[in-house]
Amino acid sequence: MKQQKQRLSLAWRYLRILFYRFSGEWRTMAEPRVAAEEIAATMKAASIPSVSFFFLLVLSSAIATFGLLANSAPAVIGAMIIAPLMTPIMGLSYGVIHLRWSQIARSSITVGLGASVVVAISYLSSSSIDIRVTGTEMFSRAFPTLLDLGVAMAAGAAGAFVLSRESIKNSVAGVAIAVALVPPLAVVGIGLAMGHSATPDIGLSFRQVGLFAGGSDIAAGALVLFLTNLAAIIVVAGIVMSVQGYGRWKRGIPGLIAVVATSVLLIQPLSEETHKMRVKSKTLQLFKVLPVSHPHIFREATHLDQLNVSYQNGLLHIQVEAMISKDRIQGAQERLDLLHLFLEEKIGEPLILKFLVIPVEILNYQSPIGIETTAVEVLSE
Repeated sequence: MKQQKQRLSLAWRYLRILFYRFSGEWRTMAEPRVAAEEIAATMKAASIPSVSFFFLLVLSSAIATFGLLANSAPAVIGAMIIAPLMTPIMGLSYGVIHLRWSQIARSSITVGLGASVVVAISYLSSSSIDIRVTGTEMFSRAFPTLLDLGVAMAAGAAGAFVLSRESIKNSVAGVAIAVALVPPLAVVGIGLAMGHSATPDIGLSFRQVGLFAGGSDIAAGALVLFLTNLAAIIVVAGIVMSVQGYGRWKRGIPGLIAVVATSVLLIQPLSEETHKMRVKSKTLQLFKVLPVSHPHIFREATHLDQLNVSYQNGLLHIQVEAMISKDRIQGAQERLDLLHLFLEEKIGEPLILKFLVIPVEILNYQSPIGIETTAVEVLSE
């Protein structure tokens, strides 16, 4: 037994030597943490706004506002990169885990002033430009879900860890992109400026997607997204800092619990939007396999053209546009009733199904070389 252990140890030694030789002596490096005193000084500086902080914030707000109005994703990403809001939020998290009121107060005022500046600039810019069309970049921030909470938690952990390692401090820009702080606030300002006159450019009315107050509902959803990001970053960043020895667990736990208890109010709207997202995804998957799994409902010569899934007044609405061969229209209502019952059973909630049928006439032609050609003629009746 002893000889077998010696042989295994010798074999393992030779394998390590061979690995280091052929890998260029690759190995993991135990990088030292940034000193606690340096972190404390950095967090104190982060809680005190400077001229450069507000200058960058104003530019970031302008870029985000114009990018959102133009529905330009690159411009919105650029606003995320230069936005300096992440640093005072980290300072707030640091103050919470130390239960240091002066740090909490300074950071809170800085974050509050910064958020107010973004909303004010976006509101004034949107009002002066007088654009009332909301694109997908704005819509994507009006319906926050639990997935956004997960992104914010991961970004908070990354942000806190980046502060503790010199070699990866350049990754702060990536963290800023991952967790959107300025764009949601810009959407708040734009939504308030648009109000009821807002018009979507996605082919649906606001009522069809559950936004009955237009821009005001968009602003409310974007505000929930910002508060979700803010709470998640404070809590998770505080935990990561404490694990690395930059905080005091006994003093920090009450503060973290208070933040978590306050953020519980955000769970309900996030859960509702997550549920809607799951239902929409499931509905799309069902319609994708229905022609094969239930051919008695989707007969041959039936072609789905458009499918829209939305919630109105809390009730699921599914609207389908389909082209059906003229000779297969008979019995369409019975098949629609079967489809309605099937969808309610699979999705697990009541729904309203609307089917717009476009009758077509299918003409088959035979080419001289034996290749069958099909032409579809839409009936004008």
